[in-house]
Amino acid sequence: MIKLHKHLLVCDCEHCREMFPHDRHDAVWAAADPGGGARRAIGRVPIGADEAPLEFVLWVTADDRLAVDWPGFPGTRGAAVTLSGTAPDGAPVIVATRDPALGALSGEIPLRRALAERFTARCMEEYGLAPEGTADLVACERHGSGVAAMACRCVVESPEALDVTVLYGLDGDYPDVFCEACLARFARGEVDVCVTVCSRCQQLNIYRHRVIATSWYGA
Repeated sequence: MIKLHKHLLVCDCEHCREMFPHDRHDAVWAAADPGGGARRAIGRVPIGADEAPLEFVLWVTADDRLAVDWPGFPGTRGAAVTLSGTAPDGAPVIVATRDPALGALSGEIPLRRALAERFTARCMEEYGLAPEGTADLVACERHGSGVAAMACRCVVESPEALDVTVLYGLDGDYPDVFCEACLARFARGEVDVCVTVCSRCQQLNIYRHRVIATSWYGA
């Protein structure tokens, strides 16, 4: 990412210094403090060299759930996380998650460098450093906007909880969700079983149904 310390909307305040440190190639995107006693935490996404993950500043609740959406990944507030150890500034570090909505950023998924570019574009738009339309966000009547994701019509429309599979992308995509029957049809190339939803709607889909399997495209 091109350094932004000369950007007209970036100053030398504490928050800008935190998000655009001079000793890192990538920005450290920081979520705003939501209040309510949330604890500051550091999240790291394993991508590229092991010693240089993408780093984020987040806030977690007393029961170790995200109190805010992960920056650049709307639809993750409330996701359960595991904390262990501390960063140099003393903040606890998020080291794992058992939550399927946040699983796209876990070490089990072979993430690619394009993720960093997508997250940068989303955060720059969200924080007012880039114009609307810079990122791959879609409009949503219910939530305003979110990252585009796919769900089968059964997942979206069924009044009953279904057995579903969550599929993760490698480039910062929000996970797709399919029931068993539609997953088989989608694998045969029947893309009409899918509809596009925003990531915040997709998070509700994930929590409403029973996740029986997870995988990633290309596995």
